[in-house]
Amino acid sequence: MRRLFLCLLLIGLPAAAQAQPSCPDVPIDEWVQVRYVHDGDTLHLADGRKLRLIGINAPERERDEKPAQPLALQARTALQQAISNSGHKIGLVLGRQQRDRYQRTLAHAFSSDGANLQVELLEQGLAAAITFPPNTVFSQCYAEAENSARCQGHGIWSQPVHRPLPADQLGAQHTGFRIINGTVEHVSETGKGIWLFMSELMIGIRTENLAEFDTSQLLALKGKRIEVRGWVNLKKNNANKRYRNGINVKYYMRIRHPASLELNPGDRAC
Repeated sequence: MRRLFLCLLLIGLPAAAQAQPSCPDVPIDEWVQVRYVHDGDTLHLADGRKLRLIGINAPERERDEKPAQPLALQARTALQQAISNSGHKIGLVLGRQQRDRYQRTLAHAFSSDGANLQVELLEQGLAAAITFPPNTVFSQCYAEAENSARCQGHGIWSQPVHRPLPADQLGAQHTGFRIINGTVEHVSETGKGIWLFMSELMIGIRTENLAEFDTSQLLALKGKRIEVRGWVNLKKNNANKRYRNGINVKYYMRIRHPASLELNPGDRAC
C-alpha cells in the first residue's frame, strides 16, 4: 500500500501512558474528571472545559433537524463505557495546538490502565481517522487502527453511508465529513496553494500546509486514482463555477496533511 503520509515516531519519551504497540509512548499532561459524553469524539469535563478528541471523527448525532448518522449512538455508548470503566477519570495528552476555533480543548485521551481511547474507537470501527497539523503525534497509529477495522468491515465500514463515495456520485446531501475517491482530472498551482479536481469536487491544499506534503508528487497526480478525506462543503457564491480548466466545481474539500490523501486506494493492504 502506498500512502502519501509521513510516518511519525517519538523516541525516548517517558512512558507515562502504556499505549498500543504501534503508538508512541508519551507522558500524560494531566488527569481530569469527565462529567458528560456528548458524542463519540466530544466530552464535557468536570472543570467546565469541552474536550475534542484529536485524530478521529465519530458519526454525528442528530442536530439542526438532521437525523443521527448510523452508529452515532453506538460510538457515544462505547466511549461512555470506556470512561466509566476508568472511573470517569482519564489522562490527557494535549495537542501542540491546544484549542480549536470553537475553543474546545484538543487532546488524546487515555484510560486509567493506559489504553488510548481514540485507538479503541477506531479498532471498533466507531470513528474514522483524521489528521490536523500540528497535532500529528499519533497520526500513524490511528491510521493503522482504522485500517484494521476497515479491512474487517467493523462498525462504520459496514454502513453504506460511511463507505468511500465515488467523486462522480457526490451530491448536495453528502456535505460534512466524507471519504471520497476518484481520478484526478486536473491539478492547478497558484499562489494560494495546490488544487486537485475530481469531477465536481475541488480539493485544496493551501500554502500554509504544503510543507507537510511532497509538492512534486501532488503536481504529478493528474490521471491518478486517489482517496481523500475531510469535510465536503457546497461552494458558496460561485456554485457551478467553471474554472479555466473547463471543470465545473460545486463542492470543496480542504486537506491539511498527507494522511488525508491516499494514492491507489484499491491497493490497500489488509
